[in-house]
Amino acid sequence: LVLFKDAIRQICRIHRVLIMPRGNLLLVGVGGSGRHSLTRLASYIAGNDIFSIELTRHYGRDDWHDDMKCLFEKTGVENRSTTFLLSDTQLQDEIFLDEIHSVLTSGLINNLYGKDELPPLYGRLRRRRAVEREATELWSLFVESI
Repeated sequence: LVLFKDAIRQICRIHRVLIMPRGNLLLVGVGGSGRHSLTRLASYIAGNDIFSIELTRHYGRDDWHDDMKCLFEKTGVENRSTTFLLSDTQLQDEIFLDEIHSVLTSGLINNLYGKDELPPLYGRLRRRRAVEREATELWSLFVESI
């Protein structure tokens, strides 16, 4: 990776957004311009974990929802700052884009968790965060951390 003045400026801009609470950004440019590499470097500098989906031939909505649950577990339960890298080629279904919009606006994906999945989620939140709160308070804490 060759760093020149423009690349360093871009890293600084990306880093500034990544360290903001709920900071997010959209990088647009031609292929091979370094968006992915510079974002990874800025994430490392910010101390963020990096999360990206791995597409397979049969990747679908269930896989997407499983990946989103994994991401939310890292951010909401483990309280780890995480950079979610997603490229346009990974948007296999229009619903993916709609759900990313939902995460950016409200902090969650509606109906991602079933009623039977919430008690174990709350248990993990209580253990990891060492808090004893009611379910509604735990849900708020979880959503605020995403």
